[in-house]
Amino acid sequence: MAPVQHLRRAVLAAGLTLAAAAAPAAQRDLAFTQQFPAVPGKTVVVDAADVDVQLRAADLPQIEAEVALHIRGAGAGAAESWIASRTPVFEDAPDTLKVLVSPAKTGFLWFGKFTARARLGLLVPPGVVPDLTTTSGAISVRGDFPEAQPLWLRSASGTLSFTGTAASLEVRSTDGDVEVEMIRPLESFTASTSSGDVGLSGGARRAKVGTASGSIDLAGLSGGLEATTSSGEITISWDRLEADQVVRIRASSGRVRLVVPAGVSPRGRLATTTGSVRSELPGEVEADGSTLRLAGDGPQFDVETASGSIILEVRGALD
Repeated sequence: MAPVQHLRRAVLAAGLTLAAAAAPAAQRDLAFTQQFPAVPGKTVVVDAADVDVQLRAADLPQIEAEVALHIRGAGAGAAESWIASRTPVFEDAPDTLKVLVSPAKTGFLWFGKFTARARLGLLVPPGVVPDLTTTSGAISVRGDFPEAQPLWLRSASGTLSFTGTAASLEVRSTDGDVEVEMIRPLESFTASTSSGDVGLSGGARRAKVGTASGSIDLAGLSGGLEATTSSGEITISWDRLEADQVVRIRASSGRVRLVVPAGVSPRGRLATTTGSVRSELPGEVEADGSTLRLAGDGPQFDVETASGSIILEVRGALD
């Protein structure tokens, strides 16, 4: 028999041996709850990697943590390793509860359909201050957090969402979107992303938002603003804007749309390089047509784009 045929038979035999020796697909689940004491102002610090985090304020005297892990379709050893590396470690002290997840960086051999879910749920009294971080896990926070100055949300690619109240909110994201719905306006809102969109409804008295290619949509503001974006659009509306406030916006190719309440008469400039400027409020257009000098005596506007259009409107329905 030719050497090539011997080689083919050897490879086939080795493949059959490996298939026979391979462990069958496994399913592993882990679910448990733990309780921790809470006092007003206690910080809950979470670093959860790729685990989804859901935190909610509740009328409870203590902090309750619920862990739910599920994996199916991986080899038994890989499944056990996945569960073990995503089981949170809790470190409790009188003023801080730390929750840490450090997943192992290992590959998987899976069989057929592969599913994996990891969730950390937290119920906390309203006086607790959340400080939450993930890499790819989503973060969802709901409730009233009057002691949060600020409440921190951070993720690389996970979606970040908050619904409720807090004194101030700071958000950091790379690719994940940010969605904030306030029941009462924040004292301050700070958000920074690379390509994620940033949305805020319910208002803030001060806001500072920066993104590279994501859009910025802030509604119900009642004070000064600093916003920057490269290619994303910016849409801002105010419920109130006093004469001593400053609005500074820098954009590249994205459209900038600003909606102010009736009776507000901004001063300052709206400037673009190759875009267009349209204003419902009076001003003087410079000779080259690229800058509008607003004629009001109210809040200071300093708005500049490269190729994006600038639109200034008096309060009305947003498109």
